[in-house]
Amino acid sequence: MLGRRSVRSPRTLAAGMPAMPFAAATVALLVLTGCGGEPVDAATPAPHGSAAFGRDRAALVLTAFDQADAAASVAGDVEALRAQEVPPSLDLSIAAVRRAAYNQRAQPSFQHINPVFAVPPGEPACFLATATLRLTGSELAPTDVSQFVLGADGQWKLSHNVQVTQPSLVVARSIDGLPATAGGTALDETSRRALAAEVFARSVGSTTGNRSLVVSSPLLDGQFAGGWEVYGQQLAGVGGAVQRTMDRAEWSDCGVKVPTGTLTFLTIHATDTLRPAPGGPSTVRLEPQSPDLIATGHLKAISGKSIRVTRVETFVLLVPAQTVGASVLGLNDTALTVTAG
Repeated sequence: MLGRRSVRSPRTLAAGMPAMPFAAATVALLVLTGCGGEPVDAATPAPHGSAAFGRDRAALVLTAFDQADAAASVAGDVEALRAQEVPPSLDLSIAAVRRAAYNQRAQPSFQHINPVFAVPPGEPACFLATATLRLTGSELAPTDVSQFVLGADGQWKLSHNVQVTQPSLVVARSIDGLPATAGGTALDETSRRALAAEVFARSVGSTTGNRSLVVSSPLLDGQFAGGWEVYGQQLAGVGGAVQRTMDRAEWSDCGVKVPTGTLTFLTIHATDTLRPAPGGPSTVRLEPQSPDLIATGHLKAISGKSIRVTRVETFVLLVPAQTVGASVLGLNDTALTVTAG
C-alpha cells in the first residue's frame, strides 16, 4: 500500500495529433507503513469471552497489518495486498504497484510508529488510527489517518488511508482515546449530501453556490482543482475536452468527534469523459506515459471517439458541529479503469 502520496505527475495525451505532456489533477497517492517486531496473529478478533476490543487490540491489528502489507508492497504482490486491504485503499495500493513496476523499482518498506486510536465501544466493526510513517531509505515521516474494517470472514483489513498535511497533525492526533462512532452516523444525511456535492464541485474548480461549507484549501482548491484546470487547458491545446462527473459518494463506517468537529472519510467515485473538442480532431488519445494508463495497467496507447476514465477520490475531513467550514486534511486520487468508445 505504498507509493500513495503524489501530486498529479505530467500526463501525455493527444487528440488525433502528436502527444503533448500536461499536468492533470491526481493528488496524494499515499503510503502506509508497517510496524516491526516479531510476527503476531492479530488480524482475527480475540475468542469469545476475552477483553473488549480497545486500543491494545487495535495496536496488534496495526502491527500485524504492517508486517504483512509492507512485505506485499515491497514484493509488488497484489494477491497478498488483497488479503490485507479492501477498496478504496486497495485500489490505491494496486495502482502504486503498477507505477513501481512501470518505473522498474521496488517500493520501500514501511512502519507505523507512535499510533493513536479511536475505537467504537463494544466489539466494533471498524476503528480509526493516526500514526507517523517511517519509510525505509527516506528522511520523510508523514502522518496518516487510517480506517480498518472487520470483514465477513472475521479478518481486519485496511479500507481507508490518507496522509494529512503538516498543519493538520494536531487535529489528526486528537482522536487519541476517543470513542469512534460506527455505522456511518457521525454526520446526518443532509450534511453528508451537501458536503459531498461541494467537495466534488470544488475539486474541479467550481462550487455548489455554498462555498462556506468547505474552507479554502491548498490541497483541494490549489493542487487538485488547479491541476484539473491545467489538464483541461492543455487538452484543449490539442483539440480535446474533458468532463468529470460524480457517480456516487460514500462515507466511512467510522467517524470520531474531536474537540473541533467530526473527523471522517469521504470517498467520491467519478468518471472523466475525454472527447474531441468541437471543430477538433475526430479522436482523442492517451499515451502510455499517462499516469491514468500506468495506474490501470495499460502498456499501450488508447484512442477513440471518447475515452472514459473511472476514478476514486478519498478525502479526510474535519466537519465542525454546525457543518459550515469543513476542512480537507488530506486526499488521494487514482484511476480505476480506462476504456475507449
